[in-house]
Amino acid sequence: MYGYDPQTESEVNFDNENSITVMAVDNLPCELPKDASEDFGREFINKVLPHLINDKDGIIERATICKNGKLMPLYEYLRDYVSGGKEE
Repeated sequence: MYGYDPQTESEVNFDNENSITVMAVDNLPCELPKDASEDFGREFINKVLPHLINDKDGIIERATICKNGKLMPLYEYLRDYVSGGKEE
């Protein structure tokens, strides 16, 4: 557990009066139950993989934020975040 102070945007003691306490588990993804992992895999195979092979509906294209180092047109609104407020 650790604390995050949104005013200073820094890590602080979790019991600090101004902090938001964060409890994080860094190895959680490798501890998924077997059935959840199988369900995720099945959904990925059935619903994502076909679009990776043939994206005729443009789903993967629309979900792609950055391609060849440049923002995709649908995500151009993120320009200020990418460039830190500076025009590139």
